[in-house]
Amino acid sequence: MRRLGLTGLAALGMMAMGSAAATALDDNAPARETVTFAKDILPILQQNCQVCHRPAGENMAGMIAPMPLMTYREVRPWAKSIAQQVQARTMPPWFASKEFHGIFANERTLTDAEVDRFVRWVAAGAPEGNPADAPAPVSWNTTEEGWSIGTPDLIVSLAEPFWVKDGVEDLNISLKAEPITVEMLPEPRYIAAVEFKPGSEVVHHIIGSRRHGDAEEPGAEGMIGGMAPGTDPFILPEGYGRLLLPGTQMYFQMHYHKEPGPGTGVWDHSQMAFKFHPKDQPIKRNVEWSPVGNRDFEIPPTHGNWMVGAARVFPHDTTIFALLPHAHLRGKAARYVAFYPNGRVETLLDVPRYDFNWQTNYTYREPKRIPAGTRIEVTMWFDNSETRGAYVPNINIHEPVRFGGPTTAEMMLGWIDYAEEVDVNHAALP
Repeated sequence: MRRLGLTGLAALGMMAMGSAAATALDDNAPARETVTFAKDILPILQQNCQVCHRPAGENMAGMIAPMPLMTYREVRPWAKSIAQQVQARTMPPWFASKEFHGIFANERTLTDAEVDRFVRWVAAGAPEGNPADAPAPVSWNTTEEGWSIGTPDLIVSLAEPFWVKDGVEDLNISLKAEPITVEMLPEPRYIAAVEFKPGSEVVHHIIGSRRHGDAEEPGAEGMIGGMAPGTDPFILPEGYGRLLLPGTQMYFQMHYHKEPGPGTGVWDHSQMAFKFHPKDQPIKRNVEWSPVGNRDFEIPPTHGNWMVGAARVFPHDTTIFALLPHAHLRGKAARYVAFYPNGRVETLLDVPRYDFNWQTNYTYREPKRIPAGTRIEVTMWFDNSETRGAYVPNINIHEPVRFGGPTTAEMMLGWIDYAEEVDVNHAALP
C-alpha cells in the first residue's frame, strides 16, 4: 500500500533509520545491570511489536511490517533505529493521549522504563545476553491465509476482480460482492467478528454494506464494518451481534489510491470474512456502526487549526464498543466528549496528534455504557497551512477544502460501534 505520509511515522517499517540513539548514558549515573536482548528487550517486542513484525504477521488492514523482529539475528541490525523510533514515540503506533492508558484493549504503548531499556541496550552495544533468559515464543492465532480472527465461517469476495486503471489516483466506488446464497448461509446468523482483507496494495479503505429484500440502495440496513490503514478487526462479546441474513447482497465501498501513470494499473480482489456466534448462544442486542459526523464544512485556505464539530443524542441506554475518528490528509486532532443527562461531562477519547496513515479503531477493554439522553460531541481539527502543504503531497492549501471522497478533500466522521440496550425482537426475524 502506498503511504500518504505525514511524518516519519508514515512507515510501519519502523525502524528504517540508521542514526544512533539520541540519548546516551549519564557518565555520573550509578552503574546499572547491563540490558540484554534475551532478558529485557525480547519481552517488550513480544508484547508490543511482533503482532505485526513477524513472518506472516498481522495485516493491519493492508499495513504489513517489512521485517520480522522475532530473533536476535533479525533485530540486531535495526537496534539503533528501534531505539530512535521508540524514543520519538512513533512506534508502536498509538495516538490517544496518556490519560487514556489502560482504557483500550488494543493499546500499543511503551512505558518510560521500557523506552529506557532500548536506549541502554543500544548504548551497551546491543548484547544478546544468555538465550536461556529469553521468554518462550508467543503463539499467534493468525491463519495461513492471514485472517487474525481465526478460520472464518464465511468469506465474501468481490463478485469480479476490479481493474484499477493506470490513470487512477483517487477512486471511490461501490462494487458488488458475490451474493450470499442460501447454500453459503442457510439461516440467519449473528456476526461475532468481521475482518477485511485488501486484495491489492492500492486499497486505501473499505466499508462493507449490505442490501436485503426490497432495500433500495447499498447500506440501507446499515454498515457491516470497515477497514483503513492500521485498523484491527472488530470482535463482539457474547450477547451482542450484527445480523446477517441469507440472500443478503453485500457491497464493498472501495477507496483506491495510487500514483497515476502508465503501468500502474492493478487488479483488486478484496475480501471480507465473518465469524458467527454459536447458534445456541442467545443474542440480546443488535450492534450498529455509524458516525457522528459533519459533511457541511469548509476549511479556509492556509488555515492551520480549523475546528469542525458534530453531535448526536442517544435516546436509549447504550453500550459503546469502539471509537474510530476518520479524517484525511489535513486531519490533526480529534476528540469525543459525552454530556450526560445529570450534567456530568466526560472525555471519551482524545487524539492530540491524529495521523491519517493510521486509522486506529480504539476498542474499549471494558465496553463503555452511557445512559439514555447522553449527547456525544465529536470535534476534529484540520491543518491547511503552508507547513502542512510543505510535507504532505498533492494538497492545495490555497483553496477552500470541503467534504469529499478523495484524500485531497476532507472527511469529518467520528465512527462509533455501539448497541442500544433494546432487546432484539427475534420473532420478527425471517
